[in-house]
Amino acid sequence: KPFEMAGKVVHGAKLGRQIGTPTANIQLKRVKSPLHGVYCVTVDGEGLQALPGIANVGVKPTVASENQANLEVHLLDFDGDLYGKRLTVRFWHKLRDEQKFESVDVLIEQIGRDVDAARVWHQARTNELVV
Repeated sequence: KPFEMAGKVVHGAKLGRQIGTPTANIQLKRVKSPLHGVYCVTVDGEGLQALPGIANVGVKPTVASENQANLEVHLLDFDGDLYGKRLTVRFWHKLRDEQKFESVDVLIEQIGRDVDAARVWHQARTNELVV
């Protein structure tokens, strides 16, 4: 069974939206998270069921370097308003550790590669479930 985190979607800095990868920012109750890094996830909650996505759990060292861990989830091929909704995020596969990049442009390039890798992973998982 995969590790899960749940919480309410809150407003963030909207950087993800500005760079073409909108995220649902989920408020974590704990200062330290048991997970850190970039993961392939599925998301459930309030009309959503097992939607594929990618999540980052960490302190966003390239843009903020915060002390408290954040959970940011990008749902693949989803366009909707999630503010105020309670979501459950299931962590299936770690893609990489969180890291600090030399610039936001380099971060954007890596996010593109991460999203592509998540699509491949989710497609392979879907194929396995169908067989």
